[in-house]
Amino acid sequence: MKPPIVRYIAPESEDELLAALGDHGDEARLLAGGQSLVPMLNFRLLHPSVLIDLNNVPGLSFIREEAADSRALTIGAMTRQAAIEDSELVSARCGLLGKAVRHVAHRTIRNRGTIGGSLSLAYPAAELPAAMTALGAGLRLRSLRGDRVLAPEEFFLGALETALEPDEVLAAVHLPVLPATAGTAFVEIARRHGDYALAAAAVVLTLDTAGRVGQARLVTTGGTQTPTRCKEAEAALEGAAPTPALLAEAARAAAAEIDPIDDPQIPAAYRRTLIETSARRALLAAQEEATKQHAR
Repeated sequence: MKPPIVRYIAPESEDELLAALGDHGDEARLLAGGQSLVPMLNFRLLHPSVLIDLNNVPGLSFIREEAADSRALTIGAMTRQAAIEDSELVSARCGLLGKAVRHVAHRTIRNRGTIGGSLSLAYPAAELPAAMTALGAGLRLRSLRGDRVLAPEEFFLGALETALEPDEVLAAVHLPVLPATAGTAFVEIARRHGDYALAAAAVVLTLDTAGRVGQARLVTTGGTQTPTRCKEAEAALEGAAPTPALLAEAARAAAAEIDPIDDPQIPAAYRRTLIETSARRALLAAQEEATKQHAR
């Protein structure tokens, strides 16, 4: 298949980009890495009138520690997933993101795919939306009207649906730096390596001085329209000793909190089992890492 005929715009500054979005947002699509958009165009799943290419816009690809707040990282929306995977700063300051991005397709895809493109697509079983939710990220949206920052729960509205307005672009992601004692894990179950997740879990665990769970964030994805933060499971963990039995119970609670799609190939009951399994494995891995960090 060949893509439909579109008007192609390649802005060379952020001002040109925002102006193009202001003029054509209702009928335009943004081209970042193109790893999802181009196949969708080829199969005529999308037929925009205008294609706005972000690849010549400077200043959208970076990973930096904020000078005003050393507890935060900012990643530009056009930053390639492979750059995040290789970043020592991400590994040291926000390890969960580095772990999650390694599950995105294959290295060849990650060489071109961008963090902003993945988040803006909002595919239900994608890894990066779940990681953003677990990390409590802030997603900065920009237009001629100004900037606004949304939490992941505000940004992801449904399958392939976000809070982006037609004249807006996702410009950057703000990530709180995790405490040095935090343990993180990302566990995914897929048919084949590189496939979208049938089920996945992202976990952040911190321990207090007594070795009990100070804070827990558990997010599951796969079989639901958006990533699900499992707050009842988190509440059961916080303030308690993270024994294997408690972590297994929290995983069961997480599976009970979701409302998975009943798919002919993957029935809802089986999907719950996969969610429970991935959550339990992620909780155990995060607890092990947090315990090692706590002992240092």
